[in-house]
Amino acid sequence: MSKKITKKDEVEENILNLINKANRPYNYQMIEAAFPSMGKTQIVKTLKSLGEQGKLTFKEYNKAIIYWRIQDTGPKLDEQGYEIPQESIHDLNRKLDGINRQLEVEQDTLKSLISQSKQLNNQLSDEQIQKEVNQLSTENKELESKLLTFQTKEIMSDKDKQRLDDTIKKARSEWVKRKALFRDILDQVLERSNKKKKDLQEDIGWETDEDLKIQMIPDYSKPLSQQTLSSTNDESPFKKQKK
Repeated sequence: MSKKITKKDEVEENILNLINKANRPYNYQMIEAAFPSMGKTQIVKTLKSLGEQGKLTFKEYNKAIIYWRIQDTGPKLDEQGYEIPQESIHDLNRKLDGINRQLEVEQDTLKSLISQSKQLNNQLSDEQIQKEVNQLSTENKELESKLLTFQTKEIMSDKDKQRLDDTIKKARSEWVKRKALFRDILDQVLERSNKKKKDLQEDIGWETDEDLKIQMIPDYSKPLSQQTLSSTNDESPFKKQKK
């Protein structure tokens, strides 16, 4: 029966040399098989200590902890200790470009879907459209009824129309006469006072039709083409100033 190894440093050295020399992953059962004189507890504690000291790499895999040598300059190993194929920078950049292009496509698709969703949310539902159609149909019928009333019913008799025309003509005639009278008086005052119209207006404080945005009543006794001209000729006397 072999002598049991009990010294901590010697145990760590033996286990570390075994794993580094073999350059393959080990679990505690494999170490125990290689060193029958070591106990399970001693092996587990030693492996844990070597891992914490950074002398071994370890990883839990399927509830078992696997240990292997530190790969400083050697090839990278996967979880099972097999070498991972290395890719060049060119290959990695090419993959990265492909991923970025795919990301741009996905982002454009997302933007398009968001835009379509907003458009659909802003559109009226079938119920809302039908409600508006019904409302417009009701308003249209009411307007048609009013129009039919105006077309078939006499709104004003000829006698009333004539009386209204006479009233308008009389009002316009008085308006024109009073404007002309004031113009004559204003011309005389300006001539005797030697004041400018603007200064005199500030002293007296009169307001013109133009100041109040009042337009002359059109002369309906004349053709339509002459009504505008007539209204323009009957301008406010306040615009005229005797030179």
